[in-house]
Amino acid sequence: MVPRFPAKNFMINWLKALILSPGVLFPAGYLLVYLSTNIFLNADFKKNIAQSVNQTTGNTWLVSIKSLKSGLILDSVTLNDIELTPTGTPESNLQHQAHTITIPTLEIPCPNLEKLLFSHAERILSTKVICKKILADERIVQ
Repeated sequence: MVPRFPAKNFMINWLKALILSPGVLFPAGYLLVYLSTNIFLNADFKKNIAQSVNQTTGNTWLVSIKSLKSGLILDSVTLNDIELTPTGTPESNLQHQAHTITIPTLEIPCPNLEKLLFSHAERILSTKVICKKILADERIVQ
């Protein structure tokens, strides 16, 4: 009798080989880095930018950012719905309600974005660059 290989074992072995092939592992690794970068941007990095804007303006402006998204090849950051609000007393805030600045979308080139996850120095540098780009709007008087 000739031994037969069950089709089930063949399919399981074929799927294992496919999953462990470089053609699947490399894109899966890139996708993992991309998703973790976007999660980090929307969690901690957004808070760092808000603190940096507050410190840079001498506590005269507060920034609110709805979301951050990295570029597909991790070379830029897109900030959505940025709102700059002047700080001060409640009476002056009522006068400055019309002075609140809203920027719908701002794309900032940020090479080596993937290094934000691993390097504290890169995070600080990128935070400063993004802060300067947000405050570069001519309507913001420091």
